[in-house]
Amino acid sequence: MKGLLEKLKAFAQEHSLFEKNTYIGVAVSGGPDSVFLLRMMIEAQNDFGFKLHILHYNHSIRKESDSEEMFVKKIAEELNLPLTAEKGDVLRFKQEKQMSLEEAARIKRYQFFERARKSLGLDFIATGHTKNDFVETLLMNLIRGSSLDGLVSLKPKRGYFTRPILAFTKEEIVNFLEREKIEFVMDSSNLDDTFTRNRIRMKLIKELELLNPNILETVFREGMLLLEDSAYLNKKAELELAKSKRGSKGRAILDLTKIDKNPAILKRVISKSVKELLGSNYSLSSTNIKRIFETAESGKTTHLRKLIKAYKEGDFLVIERYED
Repeated sequence: MKGLLEKLKAFAQEHSLFEKNTYIGVAVSGGPDSVFLLRMMIEAQNDFGFKLHILHYNHSIRKESDSEEMFVKKIAEELNLPLTAEKGDVLRFKQEKQMSLEEAARIKRYQFFERARKSLGLDFIATGHTKNDFVETLLMNLIRGSSLDGLVSLKPKRGYFTRPILAFTKEEIVNFLEREKIEFVMDSSNLDDTFTRNRIRMKLIKELELLNPNILETVFREGMLLLEDSAYLNKKAELELAKSKRGSKGRAILDLTKIDKNPAILKRVISKSVKELLGSNYSLSSTNIKRIFETAESGKTTHLRKLIKAYKEGDFLVIERYED
């Protein structure tokens, strides 16, 4: 336990995951990762002085969902920790929105987290993402086609979400729980290879391990380096946006004489401008970012799905939101 706790504390300090005397929600599904996370957070309380509140979302996807909720309630009672649980209908939401089951479950779960954060006054929410999750996400986004930011989207900290056990492998976690005889439940859907993430874990990574037995450590280390590059470029883009943007309702007007036109910077400035116009949940594809970037070079007007129009006015790039 001591060695694992020191590892968690070092990772948390390196990435500024915790603040003194805060109120933290811990997402607990009942699986090994979340149970391990909860145990580590309890052990870390003395050093950081935070209070904990267990959060559980019942997706109602599998027949075990209700029993898993009861298991988490039992944990909360045994540890004398407050619990907020909610039950949702992910399958119905999936059908209504015509999206994948994975995406529907993620959206409903994070909507619950947001409601819990506001109603409980939580400062942060800790989730049980592991080193395996980081590597799987990077490979999945690489296969689908992604920007640098997309490759390292599973960050140690993002907004009020923190991932304290991101530096731990699944093997470390399960070994600890079994050694300490700590109960957990297994999600049967993790064995369903119709899910892309499961195929990556069960097949692709196994093949890569034949080439490099330390593939998890290698990809994680390289991913952390990419994360540093991504953070630097985004910070630079924020500074460039601040000094070049003129405010106007429904429009972002960028002074091209005052902006770094390096593609890595200007494309990020464009992306951030569009997010401000359409909302933080909207992301342009790399193809559409490139089209607006080319507008800054050629002056040719670009129209994007009746959402955005980009054009030049002298030395200014104008990105305009279509009115409803």
